[in-house]
Amino acid sequence: MKIAIAILLIAGLPFVERFTRESNSHAANARGVKQFAAKKYAEAQQSFATANSTATSPTRAFNIGTAEIAAGNREAGAATIAKALADPSLRPDALFNRGNSALAANAFDYAIRDYTETLRLRPSDTAAKRNLEIALRKKQAMQQQQGGNGGKQPNAGQQPQPKPVPQPGDQKKKSDSYEDALLRSVQQQEQEELTRMHKPSRENLHVGW
Repeated sequence: MKIAIAILLIAGLPFVERFTRESNSHAANARGVKQFAAKKYAEAQQSFATANSTATSPTRAFNIGTAEIAAGNREAGAATIAKALADPSLRPDALFNRGNSALAANAFDYAIRDYTETLRLRPSDTAAKRNLEIALRKKQAMQQQQGGNGGKQPNAGQQPQPKPVPQPGDQKKKSDSYEDALLRSVQQQEQEELTRMHKPSRENLHVGW
């Protein structure tokens, strides 16, 4: 009888080890979610990597990539989060977050591509709509700026024209104008949109028997 018990215990060791690994993995993932919510992105990245080292999955690739992008490691994050694109349930969020990475790097064509695909999969994603508008507007502004001089160089003998002397009746400085205040407000809103990421997954914290 004692021998039978010993055999059962030995046979059960692989399950105990797997259960322990899964429990630790889920705990690391849950810790990473909390750290991400607290904007501790580098720490969240480490926690998600710990969870992924035990058992890899598209969800954990999504979490690592999201944390990397939020921490400023945009190139690495975009490559990592691409591993989650094969999962249909994660694809819209992964595309959105990769689009944010591209937009922050002024890679407007890539950002437009990812936001457009996000909206094709999830038309109700208002954040993707907003960021797509920002990407299109910034791309247009860049094109206008590049073509502003029409490719012409100033004449060698042309002298710079002096600026007009302000008169007492002139309006307030441009920096104090209503238009500038409005522009700063819009730019701030755009920056907030760019830093908004679809959050990492909490996963199923229940470990099955």
